[in-house]
Amino acid sequence: MNAMEVMKTTIFNSDNEEINEIAELITIRKEMLSKQKMNEMKVGDKVFFMSKGRKVKGTIRKKNIKRLVIDTDQGGWNVPASMLTLVEEW
Repeated sequence: MNAMEVMKTTIFNSDNEEINEIAELITIRKEMLSKQKMNEMKVGDKVFFMSKGRKVKGTIRKKNIKRLVIDTDQGGWNVPASMLTLVEEW
C-alpha cells in the first residue's frame, strides 16, 4: 500500500476531530511550502502562472509578505507564490 492509499484510508476512517487535525496539518504544510517558494524567488525573476486555463508570463516586480506582484503584458498581477513557476527563458 503506497502513502497516498494509506492517507485515503486514514481520512475515511477518521472522526470529525481527527479530520480537523488533518486539515490543520495540511494548512501548515501548505504555508511551509509557500514560504519556501517565496524564499527561492527574487525581484526580476521570470515566472509564469495559469489564469483561466492559459499561461501568463511575467517578471517579479515586488515581494509582499504572502504574494508577489508580477508585471505582465496585461498589467500587474498580485499572485500567491504557490501559483508561480520560475522559468529560465521565454
